Amino acid sequence: MPWGEFVADKHPEGKHRGRPPNPNAPAGATFDVRLLSQPAAPSAINAAVQTGAIENILRDLPHRGTLVADTGRRQTWRFEMQGRPYYLRFYPLRRWRERMARAVRGSPAMSEFARLQWLQKASVPAPRAIACLLGMRVGGIRGDAVVIEGLEPSQPLDRYLHAHGAADARSGRRRALAKCLTEILAAMGRAGLGHDRLGPDSFLVHRGGVYLLDACGVHKGGLRMNEVERLGVLSRPYASRAELLRVWRALELPGVPSANPRQHRRLWERVLANMFADDRYFRRVSAGAWSGWCFLRTALPREWSDASRLDVPARDWERVAREILADLSADTMEILKRSSSGDVLATRIVLGGRPLDVIVKHPRRKFWYRHLTEIWRGTRARRAWNRAWQLIIRGIPTAWPLLMLEKRVCGYVTDGIVVFERIPGRALSETRYWKEDPDRYRTLLLRCGRMLRRMEESGLYFYDSKTTNWVVREDQGNDPLPLLVDVEGVRIFNQGGGVRRLLRSLRESPDGEFEPADGAALLRGYFPFAAASQIERMLAETHAAPRRRTPLPQQEAGV
Repeated sequence: MPWGEFVADKHPEGKHRGRPPNPNAPAGATFDVRLLSQPAAPSAINAAVQTGAIENILRDLPHRGTLVADTGRRQTWRFEMQGRPYYLRFYPLRRWRERMARAVRGSPAMSEFARLQWLQKASVPAPRAIACLLGMRVGGIRGDAVVIEGLEPSQPLDRYLHAHGAADARSGRRRALAKCLTEILAAMGRAGLGHDRLGPDSFLVHRGGVYLLDACGVHKGGLRMNEVERLGVLSRPYASRAELLRVWRALELPGVPSANPRQHRRLWERVLANMFADDRYFRRVSAGAWSGWCFLRTALPREWSDASRLDVPARDWERVAREILADLSADTMEILKRSSSGDVLATRIVLGGRPLDVIVKHPRRKFWYRHLTEIWRGTRARRAWNRAWQLIIRGIPTAWPLLMLEKRVCGYVTDGIVVFERIPGRALSETRYWKEDPDRYRTLLLRCGRMLRRMEESGLYFYDSKTTNWVVREDQGNDPLPLLVDVEGVRIFNQGGGVRRLLRSLRESPDGEFEPADGAALLRGYFPFAAASQIERMLAETHAAPRRRTPLPQQEAGV
């Protein structure tokens, strides 16, 4: 590829001074490199600049390096030099919009390079910025790049918590990670730096420490309250409320972290917008007159879902969609439920060479007015797809959504189906089975109450929370975990139901006798700070008026 003069800037006083170009370099476009102007810069890079080794590596990067990630806007390459790993983040200039953005905002590589320098001067643990390369070409594409020192072995904080969360909670490791995270935020605050993209994926766990990986969102002016709250909202699937409160107090912030992150609804909307995007995680699929979206993969598999670990080729979904529609038309699938509201069917499909049991929901329009209301509300299949992903991004266990298809005639949706993973387990309504071990059963009810509380704190309400809409997953070595299976009953407004509906369903269960201790365990999960006398009064109120739509007295319960 074209290569020009190699201008290095590594003056120890921090002033940008160039050195004479390399006389042995071939003629071509000028390639400007600015090294981090600090004495602590790695000697391997300094030696490579003097000998021209780094020039040879970057000249043949597609063959000497490995492409780690490509988001379209930025490519990440890994290469080694003198036995040490380095990463090159390349910002290509493919389209005219990228060129116009660079002309207005400047080079994104130089911006990231400068922000990494801010973090280093503020003693914030972060990957060391090595060099900024302007006018580089990779594979014939011109752009800018920044080279950073590699931290290996390492893992993003969110993936680390997914893989080791339970074990670290028992060993106290999570508290040490929270302390490291607090020190990073405190150092940024002292240096007058903020970050408008803070999230668990912005940090890296390396050799027992936490490093700030994403420097693109760093700005001057200090941390803002909404930036810290944003980190807390995105950390809720991995951290308990007590852990968030511990970090909040360590930062000496006023009050307590918001228990109701509905003020961050725009954040949820941005995340949910990916459900209808053609990218590496979701893909649009068509099968005749039917079209919709399918799930391909996720960067963060959930421990309660086997389907979340799949890596599905897009061509598999085209085949599976045709097979499901053919079986639906021939009525050959197993019938779990059939009524005027729709069908719940079961079948087995093959994705990525692996068999998977799924649930196919085929809703019907029971009332005439739904032909009109679904024009702006969307079909029940689309709403179930949306609600399921709203629960997943909040960390609420539910059946994993895999496929949503709609049939349109002249733009009007006449039919729809949605496909979920089939959860192996028993329904919560099988009271006789669960009451064989009363302590285990009440622990399960406490978790159901806790899940309803977490949903309502995040701005969602489970209207139809009866026992038949819960499935308990039992894995060897793990405690039973309740999951929601009827997400059509999830609302964004409080229309009743919730813990009161689940209590009424437990009382009306034909398989076993309801005991006050069962209801107390459920309310204890919903009201963790309520006194025993308050729990008894709530049980009496729900028993006296089980169908009231008024909410339970949360303020009296101390929540």
